Amino acid sequence: MEISKYLDIITSAKNTINVSKKSRLDINYLREIEKKLGVELPDDLVEFYLISNGLEGDEFLFHILPFEELIKKNDDTGEYLEFAEYMIYAETCGLELNKLNKNTYKIFASILSSESSDKFKRKYVANSIVEFINLYLERGTYGIWGDENNS
Repeated sequence: MEISKYLDIITSAKNTINVSKKSRLDINYLREIEKKLGVELPDDLVEFYLISNGLEGDEFLFHILPFEELIKKNDDTGEYLEFAEYMIYAETCGLELNKLNKNTYKIFASILSSESSDKFKRKYVANSIVEFINLYLERGTYGIWGDENNS
């Protein structure tokens, strides 16, 4: 994926949703953290963090986590990372990683199960960071956490 595509997506967001880009990270720092976690991040996610260390939107306090927060949200098994949230962690999104192919992953929204008020289920919403950002820009947080028919 070309870096310019991310920049276009982020820039276009300023016309519809107030999204601010954060300062980018160094590739050596990212690779060092991957080694510590024992996880290889998808190439497009690495590229995203090389452009911007997260995103912040006004809509319901939505943001894609800065890398420092992302690495704290590792599930310790390397199966998923929480990488986005809104309403101060009332709802979260994660990357379901594929250990056999780091670039084949799914992004899910954690939503309360209708069966139990204390259990969450995964609603798959995208297969890449670009799809996720596009979904947010087109439909806002409702496109991610709402609309059960979108899963």
